[in-house]
Amino acid sequence: MKPLLSVIIPSRDCLAFLPDAIASIRRQNIGAEGIGAVEIVVVDDGSSDGTSDYLAQAAAADPLLRTIRGPARGVAAARNAGIAASLGDLIAFLDADDQYLPDALTDRLALMVADDSVALTFADVMSVDPQGRLVGYQFDYWPLFRAFLAGRSGLVPLGENAFAMLLAEMVCGTSSVLTRRSALEAVGGFDERYRISEDWDLWLKLARHGAVWCSTHRATRYLVRPGSTSRNMAELARTMRQVFDAQVPDPGRIPQPWRGVAQARVRIAEAEVAMVEGRHLAAMGRHLSAFAAAPSLVTAKKAAADGLRLLRLKPPVT
Repeated sequence: MKPLLSVIIPSRDCLAFLPDAIASIRRQNIGAEGIGAVEIVVVDDGSSDGTSDYLAQAAAADPLLRTIRGPARGVAAARNAGIAASLGDLIAFLDADDQYLPDALTDRLALMVADDSVALTFADVMSVDPQGRLVGYQFDYWPLFRAFLAGRSGLVPLGENAFAMLLAEMVCGTSSVLTRRSALEAVGGFDERYRISEDWDLWLKLARHGAVWCSTHRATRYLVRPGSTSRNMAELARTMRQVFDAQVPDPGRIPQPWRGVAQARVRIAEAEVAMVEGRHLAAMGRHLSAFAAAPSLVTAKKAAADGLRLLRLKPPVT
């Protein structure tokens, strides 16, 4: 039987977390055929921690668990390989150190089965630290998106400003995403040139391709781990700039307030890199530019702090 849904899990040296990720998928109750309607495709991206042996045993006991092993090529290439090997018309993504919460996909699966114009759906995410302590919730963190929801619950269409919303704020967590194979094929999947921000780039492409909906149901438990790829600020700032410039050749076409917030977010990332590297004048310039795009007290304070650092670096007057 062809699966209704394929869940793609890229994994590199995540054996400590991977069994729980797989188990969280198998706990879902999806469709009239039950959990058997879900295929799991795990892409072992060059692991050296025993992942391949574990997956061989797990796949032998689960006919709908498929595994791919290859050299380390990065998460974008791993997800693309998983998509290519999968069979479902609907595709979801779950990172190996994350877990689905109960009924993570049910409402959005029904929506996407009923309406083939929907290219992308995502849901709220609960972030926790390695000790299991709550860090926060995705939708609560981003002020523009919180204002857009305005207390609504359930399934919500993003409408004509979906691209601008996803450009401005990182509300779309990868491990909550549900999309469709035809849309991924139409936009070319993940861009393998990016080590970080490859997911943001894809969501923007999908937002241009079809309708985008969100669910306020908290779908995913996201683990915030020190030293993860997303914590590499220099690489993050570089790829954010590349994605922004590629996806928004004419910023003036993006409506406010999303345009200013998106521009500010990229410039703040660049400012943080400059500050770490000791380029305090450049940091102040990027913070001031961010403030000009989207004025905020936080950005103003950061620019002022940059100025104070510059004053301290000046040689004393003799």
